[in-house]
Amino acid sequence: MNHQISVDDDVYQALVHNRRGFEQPNDVLRRLLLDGEKPSVEGLVMDVIPRRGRLSALVDAGLVAVGDQLRHERVRKGQVVVAEIVEGGSIRTANGLYSAPSPALKDLVGTDIDGWHNWIHVPSGRTLRELRSELALQESQK
Repeated sequence: MNHQISVDDDVYQALVHNRRGFEQPNDVLRRLLLDGEKPSVEGLVMDVIPRRGRLSALVDAGLVAVGDQLRHERVRKGQVVVAEIVEGGSIRTANGLYSAPSPALKDLVGTDIDGWHNWIHVPSGRTLRELRSELALQESQK
């Protein structure tokens, strides 16, 4: 059975750095995790600046705040999924941390979906798309 995971650029860079010969990333993980070998970080340049999520501009503008809840309701399926805006404008769900709304929502509902259009910012009752449009309008009037 094959399972897939997504890794960010820093993790992939570390996997490549620890590769031996023609090892694939999965082989490196197996060696480091299952065989208990210590990973090499010597000479590895990691991104020390925390990434900013796609909601960071909305947080900076005060349109949303860290700790605010996002909600999406799937009426036909009787399902409600929630997320939280976290430091740096990222989104935390039950499945993990995401830098953008659409991947966060896709992982929860299992299908491609426009997170900007479908996430509702609970405190304001507006979609992220509406809030993003308001921000663009504010910036155009400066």
